[in-house]
Amino acid sequence: MKPMLFFGLLFASASLIQANPEIATIIDQEYGAATSEGIVLLQSPASPADPVQWAVYARDPFRQGELVRATLTAEKSGWAPKANGAGSKLLSRVPPQPIAFNRIQFRSSEARRIAQQNAVLAKTNFVTAAYQLAANATTGAPEWGLALNDTNGAEVGFIVISAETGAVIHQQWNNGLASNVPGAPVTSTEPGSRGEKAAEDVKRTARRAWEWTGDTGLEVGRFFKKLFRND
Repeated sequence: MKPMLFFGLLFASASLIQANPEIATIIDQEYGAATSEGIVLLQSPASPADPVQWAVYARDPFRQGELVRATLTAEKSGWAPKANGAGSKLLSRVPPQPIAFNRIQFRSSEARRIAQQNAVLAKTNFVTAAYQLAANATTGAPEWGLALNDTNGAEVGFIVISAETGAVIHQQWNNGLASNVPGAPVTSTEPGSRGEKAAEDVKRTARRAWEWTGDTGLEVGRFFKKLFRND
């Protein structure tokens, strides 16, 4: 099977609101467990509601060290896939563990709801969200990373949410509020203080952990472009 055709004729029969764990089920049915168990990353462009497009990255079961990628687009009949590349250079960094879809208890729509609740506490509003789903490198737990944008497409916040428990693992907002302690309220620091520098270091580290961008072939907004141009 040619890698570029790997995801060739995948048509999802699952309903569009069942688009998260069921992605693995669909791939399993079409291509077997070796592929579904090798999905390492889901990405979506920024959208005002639940995503209508996903980029699915999976380990190529036939070529060690390479990936296959498909774009799933929502249509009336379900999710319509399109082969969108294969090889070793699809991502500049590859998540170290496959996604355990059977551990997902909080879907993208629920992650967005949690993000909205925390945005209110942070006194921030967002209109669109760009999504990523990947496994925590240490625990293997699936986690959502959401970049939150205003009406002009400018990013106003970033939040990491456990897809297993719904806990907020990290959040940062453009008004200076941040927290990387699950369940802790967002806090602020004085400009120029040691606390501000420490908070900025935490922010940069958290963001770099979600930089999987490579030759994606997708327009996914500022979230997946280079975040720290002065580094």
